[in-house]
Amino acid sequence: MAYIATHQGKTLRVKVRETSPDRFSVMLEDKEYDVDFLEPQRNILSLLIAGHSFEVDVDAKDTSDLFNIHIRGDLYEVEMVEEKKKKLAMKLSKGASGRQDIKSPMAGNVRQVLVKPGDKVAAGQVLLILEAMKMENEIKSPIEGIIGSVTAKEAVAVSAGDPLCVVEPWEPEFPTE
Repeated sequence: MAYIATHQGKTLRVKVRETSPDRFSVMLEDKEYDVDFLEPQRNILSLLIAGHSFEVDVDAKDTSDLFNIHIRGDLYEVEMVEEKKKKLAMKLSKGASGRQDIKSPMAGNVRQVLVKPGDKVAAGQVLLILEAMKMENEIKSPIEGIIGSVTAKEAVAVSAGDPLCVVEPWEPEFPTE
């Protein structure tokens, strides 16, 4: 299985292949590692890599691609996305390009703002929720990008066409096919 991992703005390709039970070949870009894997407790991993033992505490939400990884007292926040999913999101985002000024498609009340300036968002990710005629409407990002500004405020009424937020395009550092 191939993944795209992002940590502190750096992106790299990770390929994982099970070679036998509890043993994996892990490719990080062009470097291969043989990894012995054991999960003695839920979210606690015991790894043996090149003769070095690591206890890894992985904290992740079930629906998120973000992981908080604790190794030897250090915390790493890593986004790990299946490569196919990442490429699909990029293809979907190709329909829209450049800066996206997100405007309200209808009159209603801003129920919830889910992003703030500087947040990285995926194409199709929910940015905010509008309530109109007792219905909740998800306003999604048309592109993968970075939130430039947010003008929408929770519990404030908006009219059709009112600006809600701006999504600036983001280009990954890995090549796409």
